Amino acid sequence: MWRPPLRTRAMMAFGGLAAVVSTLLAVVCFEVTRTTLVQQRERVAERQTYVNARSVADALTRDPGSPSVALADAQTSRRGFALVRVDGTWYSSSVTGDRSDVPGSLVTMVDAGSAGRQRVHLDSGTAVAVGVPLSRAAKGTAYVELVPMDEVADAVNRIRQGLILAAVATTIAGVAAGRWASARILRPVSRTAEAANLISEGALDRRLESDGDADLEPLVQSFNNMVDGLQSRIEREARFASDVSHELRTPLAAMLSALSVARRRVKEPAGMEALDHLQHEVDRFTTLLTDLLEISRVEAGVAELLLEEVEPRPFVAEVLASMERSDVPIVEERGAPERVRLDPRRMGQVVVNLVQNADNYGGGATEVRLGGDAGHLRIVVDDAGPGIPPEQREQVFERFVRGDDPSVPGTGLGLALVREHVRLHEGTVVIKRSPAGGARFVVTIPKAMASTTPSRTRPTRRLGPPRHSTPPLFEFAVSPDDNSSLHLVIRSSCHLVIAYLYNSPVIFTIAP
Repeated sequence: MWRPPLRTRAMMAFGGLAAVVSTLLAVVCFEVTRTTLVQQRERVAERQTYVNARSVADALTRDPGSPSVALADAQTSRRGFALVRVDGTWYSSSVTGDRSDVPGSLVTMVDAGSAGRQRVHLDSGTAVAVGVPLSRAAKGTAYVELVPMDEVADAVNRIRQGLILAAVATTIAGVAAGRWASARILRPVSRTAEAANLISEGALDRRLESDGDADLEPLVQSFNNMVDGLQSRIEREARFASDVSHELRTPLAAMLSALSVARRRVKEPAGMEALDHLQHEVDRFTTLLTDLLEISRVEAGVAELLLEEVEPRPFVAEVLASMERSDVPIVEERGAPERVRLDPRRMGQVVVNLVQNADNYGGGATEVRLGGDAGHLRIVVDDAGPGIPPEQREQVFERFVRGDDPSVPGTGLGLALVREHVRLHEGTVVIKRSPAGGARFVVTIPKAMASTTPSRTRPTRRLGPPRHSTPPLFEFAVSPDDNSSLHLVIRSSCHLVIAYLYNSPVIFTIAP
């Protein structure tokens, strides 16, 4: 079920509350104001009717035979009119007013000798009718005045429109207040999210600063403690990886030295076969160790880029030549940058791993395309395989993920290294489908990278390992004249490493 963001919900809550409160206030204010205005107008009309009634009574006393003249002295409102009954006959001050406009109940009240007031509805609108008996002038004489309420109605309509506009403005102000309040409330969350993103990118020294808010202080402390623990754990893991690499170099050196001597002394085919198998296992273990150390350095944030300015096409051609894959065509698209700044060793490793992955799992690399624009370099590697389903494209970049064929060489770390090296270059790597149906790996890196690491003044030729091999972690030499006794009993390279780590004796035996 979809839910709107917290900021939106806060704005809706503030706006809804403002709308409800402003509507209620508008309704109450409107009713109170309308009732007050109507009552006030009725009281004014009643007082004026009494004044006019005295004037008409005086005129009828002076001249009983001229009711119309007496009505002329009444000061009625602009659209109102007056009626007077003399000897049972009704006389009107207006040609539009007649007896039918006067409620019968009001006439009955006046005939009973009491003044009265009633609200009536005319064709022209609502009016108030006020009746006053004129017994002083003559018995049975009555005076009735009808005062329209048009002015009050207009005032009430203007007030209604004003209150509606005020309610709308209050609602908008409530939404704005909700936006402002949510921004202030969520500001610590935004700072926490920003800090978390920077930490995830490797800025382990980032911490939240306290702003003195007692409610947020526990969150700040908990977050900083979490980052401290994370940094400490990563540093411990980095030291552990360094220590392990140091410890593993010694048995690997001993194994490779022993193999070098053994190859000079063993002549039997069975022995050479065993040594070849052992060499393969040692090479695979060395590759695994190298890749793991490389990944651990990147994740520990200690990996540095040694940037150089290179020409993309010669650079890729040299990498392919080092792999003995000069047969892979290089296609340079229009718009590809002529020169870029990158780390040759790491980007060379990226190209090597992508081509080797295509050879191992994709039926072979079909071409390498170089493209991009003024600000980016794009390296595309296509293969001849069946492609990678979209749901598995992110999974292949995980560690130790390999194809289904166990006979295919590899450690399952090649594509993971590709992603880490590309991230160090502030770039991206994605998988698409090539026009031929195979997999297409697209690497995009900025043309000019900002780095605090000094650039090299001379190009270095560390463009990645040759095909199906890994550069050694160390160099050593064995004298062919060394006649010291050497005893070997080796079942597998793993047994040797395990024995060394557990400080167990290992005996090497070689037939003369």
